[in-house]
Amino acid sequence: MKQLLLMFLATLPFSSNAISAPLPDTLYVALGSEPIKGLTQRKVSKYGHPLIQSTLLKRTKKFGLKGDLAVKWVLSDDKLSWRVTLRDDVMFSDGSPLTANDVAFTFLQAKQTLSTHDLSNLKAVSVISPTMVSFRLNQPDITFMDHFVSLGIVPKHLYSDQYAQHPIGSGPYAFIKWKKGESLTLKRNPFYYGQKPEFESLVIVFGEEHSNFALFKTGQLQLTTLPQKYVHALPQHTKIWAVQSVDNRGIVWPLIEQQGNDIGNNVTADYAIRKAVSMAIDRKLIINQLLEGYAHPATSVSDGLPWGPTPNTLPNYDIAAAKQLLVNAGWVDSDGDGVRERDGIRAQINLYYKSGDSVREELSLTISQMVKAIGIDIQPIGTDWASIAKRMHSNPVLMGFGSHSASEVAFLYHSSFAGIDFYNSGFYKEKEVDTLINKAKSAASWESSLTFWKNAQQRASLDEPWTWLVNLDHLYAANNCLDLGDPITEPHAHGWPIVSNIDEWRWICR
Repeated sequence: MKQLLLMFLATLPFSSNAISAPLPDTLYVALGSEPIKGLTQRKVSKYGHPLIQSTLLKRTKKFGLKGDLAVKWVLSDDKLSWRVTLRDDVMFSDGSPLTANDVAFTFLQAKQTLSTHDLSNLKAVSVISPTMVSFRLNQPDITFMDHFVSLGIVPKHLYSDQYAQHPIGSGPYAFIKWKKGESLTLKRNPFYYGQKPEFESLVIVFGEEHSNFALFKTGQLQLTTLPQKYVHALPQHTKIWAVQSVDNRGIVWPLIEQQGNDIGNNVTADYAIRKAVSMAIDRKLIINQLLEGYAHPATSVSDGLPWGPTPNTLPNYDIAAAKQLLVNAGWVDSDGDGVRERDGIRAQINLYYKSGDSVREELSLTISQMVKAIGIDIQPIGTDWASIAKRMHSNPVLMGFGSHSASEVAFLYHSSFAGIDFYNSGFYKEKEVDTLINKAKSAASWESSLTFWKNAQQRASLDEPWTWLVNLDHLYAANNCLDLGDPITEPHAHGWPIVSNIDEWRWICR
């Protein structure tokens, strides 16, 4: 890291105290965790848009769809086949052409190997011509097209086991070098077919929050992710970019009574407990006092998205009503110790959260204090995800989701995902919700699916399988001369998605 700092000092032509100096062609940024598994979109993340690879489609800022590599995409009448027509002028950064063979190869590789994309519904891929490819599904699923947005296309003729360490793609930037544990250097792709970014080179620095912030304060980074706790420590000639997100935090509840030691919870299985907790949480206070005002109350997993439920109303904060709800359900504090009981069971709950995450920890601690007022004892427990995975079917967990794909609604609420991975960990099962989600997935078009997604979430909310808390604003600290344009509403990941509109980034101090 010392060598990296010296490199910065030697090459960076301005600091926070010299903003009128010549503006560099290289931008130094910190975007979050290092993609240690490799630099392909199927290994990095399903969130955001790749820099090195191109995708078939892109999301618009209003969450519609537009072509990237694709110029046309058509769903068959039986809803089982997508036929995609490609541009004929795309080249990889080595100058070789991108064709339908590369598209088919990419999707088959992602299906056959461990990746962040679930392509189990993909039955076959057929190359019809150099510019046309067909995808055949096992069953109708309108959300399959989300893979067209997020899966970066790789060159078939150059692919190997080492590709993810030295990738070649057709995106706006080309790979130059990767110093593991330090930085990734990219250079503008001369063959890129789209709007070329202003910056010739991009250096992405990897480090902890505190070290990245220190580099930014001394002018060695022009952009970094910003935790809320550093908001009041920014130097002059810098700017906070607060980007709206659907990166939510909420409590997922075990919804069935205890079955052995690992599934179910006799306290949280009662709707009255779950609803009372929701009513006892002052979300506005949490946002203003805990999150410096950089968040919004959450009411679903998809607030503000086209498939988000309507009406989008904030849960009532009402301590008196929460207490009465518990009394009506038979939860009373018979021994006067401040904790309610029913049939010999105390209203005492462990709430797990990922340790090392300051926002999750502070949320968990604050909620535990708030619910004391209604006679519920919540004990926050911070640990790693592996330990949480062993306990999440019998204990509530403070989790975060938020995606540009409506498929996340199915993951959280459809009974087929009950007990699967980290999705429907509370074993939520409701026939009407399943039916609505099934109708959404089998819709004939994206637009016609939206009402079913909305209604499914609206119906699920009646059962309180989740207590939604906040949608976080993603904060970035930037040099005052750097304009990030109009960033899109970001998904769960904080950092990498900010580059989705990198073609709009500009120096403005000229």
